[in-house]
Amino acid sequence: MVAVIIMAAVTSCSSTSPTSPDAAVAALLKRPLNGPSVTPGAGCPVTRTTTRPTTLSGDLLGDGPARPSMKSVLRYTGEEPGTLFANSGWAGEKVLWFTAPDLSGPVVIRGVRLDGSTPVAFDGTEGQSLESKIVVLPERNAGDWRDRPSYVRLKAPGCYAFQVDTLAGSSFVVFQALGPVVT
Repeated sequence: MVAVIIMAAVTSCSSTSPTSPDAAVAALLKRPLNGPSVTPGAGCPVTRTTTRPTTLSGDLLGDGPARPSMKSVLRYTGEEPGTLFANSGWAGEKVLWFTAPDLSGPVVIRGVRLDGSTPVAFDGTEGQSLESKIVVLPERNAGDWRDRPSYVRLKAPGCYAFQVDTLAGSSFVVFQALGPVVT
């Protein structure tokens, strides 16, 4: 009798969470993309927390399950000839992400501008497609934080946030972007 009750509890718990990585990512993408509110004239409330959870990285911004290796001010490159972003309609900068070794599900990273409406994208260089998100799948037996290189793609300076979604919840990394306007 006790075994039946425990089995029913385990079955009901597992049926509420996505069973495949694709289903889990789809569920995370249903969350609204937003960020902390910005009060006009108050400045960008950048994330000031820096951490170094592994010897594999330098300082990381934030304290969530996925953290970028960057400062709270991101100085990005325009689309000048000779750059990876030339004639793309997007500016950008390389950002290395680190994900916690104990993640049991995927991480979805998206970006949003907090003080305007220009979009945020990722990658889109050297034959890669331009993406609206970064997805990092869990790795069984990960012994340490894992890295995932990316390019953050922007069109204008401003106040931005990365929204980091996992099955356990959402966290934000807020940063100020400085660079040229792309028209």
